[in-house]
Amino acid sequence: MENAELNRVLETYLRPLTFPVAAKLLPEAEAPKGFNRPSQTMGHRLNLCQGTNFARRYGWRMAFLESDMACPLSVPIFGFKPDPDFVTKGEHIYPDFTDDLEKAAKTQAAQPKASVGSIGAVLLGPLAKVDFEPDVVLVYGAPAQIVRLVQAALYHHGGAIESRFSGRCACAQEFVYPHQSQKCNVVMPAQGERMFAMTADDEMCFAIPKAEFENVADGLTVTHKRGVSRVPTPFFGMRMRPQFPERYGGLEEYCGTKDN
Repeated sequence: MENAELNRVLETYLRPLTFPVAAKLLPEAEAPKGFNRPSQTMGHRLNLCQGTNFARRYGWRMAFLESDMACPLSVPIFGFKPDPDFVTKGEHIYPDFTDDLEKAAKTQAAQPKASVGSIGAVLLGPLAKVDFEPDVVLVYGAPAQIVRLVQAALYHHGGAIESRFSGRCACAQEFVYPHQSQKCNVVMPAQGERMFAMTADDEMCFAIPKAEFENVADGLTVTHKRGVSRVPTPFFGMRMRPQFPERYGGLEEYCGTKDN
């Protein structure tokens, strides 16, 4: 599906506050011309979630190689390096997120990650402005917008989206899991993304893999036209007869505004 068409459907039926973000996971460690590398543009490394927010808020095209990655948690997630033993054992999770080391190791084992060396660079940019075919498209929005994407993704499949939440390392759920599984994913951005990348407390994320671009676009269009659920939400209360305090009764009779 063409980027412009997918973007048009998302913009028309969701009205997101920020640009949908296209992501490409390249096997080669290279940055195409016209892409900003943090180490060169900023003079220092950035977290990948910061790059995502540059893409969706500023409209920048960003490229992250290993030497651009600031977050030590995300370097193994994207396969730039293998997990060291102390990470596999959960020593960086316990005691902050679990009450013992065994549970920390369990949490770490549940985290999606790319195979070592499979990704050389991550490209990010506004969906409407990039000239590559995305592997994943990220849409940020309020819960009402995300639920519309859930409905869209299920229109041709049925069932339910079984998303995974661990409260940390949301980039694994935003990029790696949907790319590997080719399934849509609902993501709750974790604390690091909110602290460093200014993702708002009322924002969620929906990740769409390449295999689902057409299904989501068609499902979003059809379910909108069915009229059951839309953005903005068509509040039923707007169709109800207004009621006013009793002291307005005389004025209602005078103005003839009260229904019989």
